Order: sequence, then structure tokens, then C-alpha cells
Amino acid sequence: MMALHAHEDHGLLIDAFSVPPELAAEGLSGSVVAQRFLDKLNALQIATQSDRPAASFQNNWGDDIKVEIPETGLKLGEVQKLLRDQLGSVSHVTGDVYRTSTGIAVIARLGDAPPQTFEGSPADLDRLLQQAAESVYRFNQPYRFSDYLEQHGRVEEAIGVISDLATNGPPIERAWAYGQWAIFELNDYANVNAARAHAKLGLGFTEGATVRADIALIGAEVWSGHDEQALKYSRDLDPRAHRRSFEQTRDYFEQNSLVSAGYLASLVGDLRRSADQFLQVARTPEFEGLVRLSHALAATMFALNHDPQSAQRALEPLGTPDDTSFLRADAVSAFNGLPGYWLAAERGDWRGAMDDAHTADAWLESHKDKLPVMGLMQSVWIRPLEALAMAKQGDVANAVSLIETTPADCYLCLRVRGQIAAGRHDWPTAEHWFGEAVRHAPSLPFAFAEWGAERLIHGDTDGAIAVLQQGHKVGPHFADPQELLGEARMRKGDYRSAAIAFRLADGAAPHWGRNHLRWGEALLQSGHEREAQAQLDTARGMNLSASERAELDSLLNHGSSGSRR
Repeated sequence: MMALHAHEDHGLLIDAFSVPPELAAEGLSGSVVAQRFLDKLNALQIATQSDRPAASFQNNWGDDIKVEIPETGLKLGEVQKLLRDQLGSVSHVTGDVYRTSTGIAVIARLGDAPPQTFEGSPADLDRLLQQAAESVYRFNQPYRFSDYLEQHGRVEEAIGVISDLATNGPPIERAWAYGQWAIFELNDYANVNAARAHAKLGLGFTEGATVRADIALIGAEVWSGHDEQALKYSRDLDPRAHRRSFEQTRDYFEQNSLVSAGYLASLVGDLRRSADQFLQVARTPEFEGLVRLSHALAATMFALNHDPQSAQRALEPLGTPDDTSFLRADAVSAFNGLPGYWLAAERGDWRGAMDDAHTADAWLESHKDKLPVMGLMQSVWIRPLEALAMAKQGDVANAVSLIETTPADCYLCLRVRGQIAAGRHDWPTAEHWFGEAVRHAPSLPFAFAEWGAERLIHGDTDGAIAVLQQGHKVGPHFADPQELLGEARMRKGDYRSAAIAFRLADGAAPHWGRNHLRWGEALLQSGHEREAQAQLDTARGMNLSASERAELDSLLNHGSSGSRR
């Protein structure tokens, strides 16, 4: 049994350091110094939150780190040590402390690795042991050491460690390192081309490393405004994210499987499912700040799905947060949590939405020197939303000026260009921009819905139905195309088909006041007064604009005296 245990031992043993007699006389014996070194090394491991468990690293000592205290005579402990040294895979750290002409020096050696020497005054012993512990950690577990450096604000050092591992490490470590390097390139240099290139080099080695590379690729496309590509990589990621690899910690796997499903659902307009997935993330152990952000993401999805009450409930555990409190987490995770903006927009408070976007833009401007990806966020996310809110407020000239500063291949930017043109009844320009948005992202439903709304406004009912049907095809759980199809069919006098469309929209967005209002109107027009009354009563308790509430009152008054067919 002792031999079997020895064979399975992959721990780290720290031998007693060699120290000068005068230090030992002061109580700093070799075993005491080794224990203090061990404390530093343990602190490094505890302070590192990694997506990989210890067993997944090519060089792994896990949590089994001990100080080896030599014994005299042949005792049971010496037999165990002999077996472990002969049969196991234990790593040994040896070290020395010695006097120099100006103070002391500390040397730590891991196995046959070249030793590193750190010099200072005797009062610097703790600092020197910290540096020695970091050198051992870096040599043996560079991926986790890079995590540690990044999490403690030492980003340049972290990038140096991870790039060296990607270039010179063993194959399994290189794959993970390329994915991590890509994320550094995106977040810390805003270099989407380098991020894409490095992430693609991390694909195809192992399942866990490929998941990391896919996440990096999605981030690069999100902050390029390339939603179609983000959808492609998200579809690649999602099945992998639901198969746990031995290379992933349980906490990371549980969060990532939910996050992956929630993000994919958001891209195809399945907003209720997306919100539900993000609320489940809020119940998992904290990892990389996603628990807090998940409340904002769920609230954003609810607001976009015309359910402001559920959005407010999703935010309640956070107290009274403002949107700037989520922006850094949005940046590093490549998400679009901005609930304050969308709640204001859903209430028709476009001035409030505009103020929210202005504040977010200013916050990103003041922080992007520290995290350059925030500059990308401004151009493909916040500024398009800012321009949209300006246009809705009637400030079309400034909206046009702002949207023209955004990239010409950004999906949201193209959609906003179309909406601004539609708002000023420039139908040819609106048609052009919505067509461009659909061309850039044919698998997403949002531009189809906005295009259909524009065609309804300028009276092209058949054209609206054509693009709305396509929007429903690519986003069958997105309520907006179905609700707009219902309105289009009412214009053609087909109230029965309109009611069916409103019912389908209700399956996706059951708390949408406008949909219940129009559904009730269609039922009333087709002679189903009792069912119409139920829908109108439902609409009365939901969020409606002032004009919609006036329509509701009119319909209730007419409904009480019979059908107005």
C-alpha cells in the first residue's frame, strides 16, 4: 500500500533551506524558512481563480505541498520518502539563504530547473521569499501564474508569461495559452485581428482548450460588431460547453454551460430562455464577476422582451445599480448588459435612455486607457444606442452625425442607421441600411423585425409581411416579427390570421402589453367579444404607452356596446 500511494504521489515537497548559522541562531532555521516559503506558495495558489483544475496541468502538484523535515535513522517516514522518491512523481524545491556583501540572497530551485537568485537586505526576507515562490510557480504552472498576475493587476507580466507558454510550452499547454493570449489581445490591446489569430491556433487540441478558444473568438466578433460570426462561434461552443472536460473546474463548467446557452438564445431572439439561463447563473458560485453581471443580463433580456416588471425583479438583488457598474464586466466577458437603457426605452422614455447611453459613453471614455477594449465597445455598442435614443428624441441631425462615426460592417450600427432613416421617413435610405444589416447577419432576426416595422409605417404591407416571415423563420422564439405580422394582417382585414399571430407572439412574450392590446382588437373585429375583453383586460395591467392606453380605453368603450366590425 505504501508503494501504491508513493506511485500515485504528484505533490510538491519543499526541503529545508540551507541557511547561515547566524540566521539559524536567530530562529530562522532551514525548516522555518522552508515553511515561510510554503506559506507564500500556498497564498499564490489560493489567490488564483482558474478555469482549470490542478490535475489538468502537465506539471501538477495539486494542493499537496509539504515541507520535508529530514529524520535520523531508518524510520517509517524515511521508508515512505524512499518509495516516494523512487516510484512517485514528486517535485522537490530546494533553496539557500546566504550572506552577500550588501545583505542576503535567496535561491529557490525546482527540480533541475535553473535556479533564480533574489537579493536584498535581511529585512527583505519576506519579499525575497515571495519572489522566489513566484519564480517556482511560474516555472511549474505558468498558465495559473498568468491568471494570478492578471487578477492582481500585473497584466503586462501576465501576457509575457502566457505568450511564452503559447510559443514554447508543451502542446496541451500551448492550446490553452493561445486562447488566453487571444483574450489578452482583445481586452488589453483592442487588437481583434491578433485575438482571432491566436484563438484559432488554440482550436482542435483538446475539448477544454477549444472551449476557451471559442470564447475568445466570440469576444473578438462581439466587439467587432460582427454578430453573424459571433452566432457561428456560439453555435460551435454551445454543445462543447455542455460536456464537462477533466480540464475544467466544476464551477467554471456549470457557469459556462448556462452562459453559453443564454448568450446563444439572445442572438436568435429567444429572450425568455436567455433571461432564464442568466438567472440560473446568478445561483452558481461566483466566477470572474459573472454572478453580478448575470442579473443585469437577465434584466436586459426581459426588457428587450417587453417585460419591464420581470426586468426590475431581476435587478432587485443588486439594490439600485446604474448601468456603468456593469460596463467592466461587460467588457471582459463580451456581453451587452445595459438594463437601465432598455428599461427606459421600453417605457418610451427615450430621454432617459439617451442620458443613460451618454453616461456609459463618458465612463468608457475615461476608463479605456486602462482597458482598451472599452474603445471598441463605444464604437459598436454604446454609440449606436446613443444615436438611436437621440433620433427617437427628435435630435436627428446629431444622431446622424454620431452614427456615421461607427463602423460600416457593424450589425447594430447598420440597424440603427435604418431606424434613423425610417424615423425621418427617408424610405429609400432605410431600405438600403436594413438590407445591408440583413446581408451582414442573415441568421439573426432583429433587422428583419425593424425592416418590417419600417415597411408597415410607409404602407408596404406585403413587403413587410415578406421580411417579417423571414425574421420569424430565423428567430422562431422572437416575439416582435409575429406581433408585427399580426398588425400587417389586420391591415389586410385578415383578423383571424392576425389573432393567430398575436397568440404566437404571446408564447414568446406573455407580458407584452401592446401585443395583448392588438390581440384584443383583432378578436373584437372578428366578433369574439368575450375573448377580446379578456385580452384587453390583460393589457390594462401591463406596460403601455400613452397613445396605446388611449386606444385601449377606446376599444373597451366600443367593446361594451358590441363589435365595431
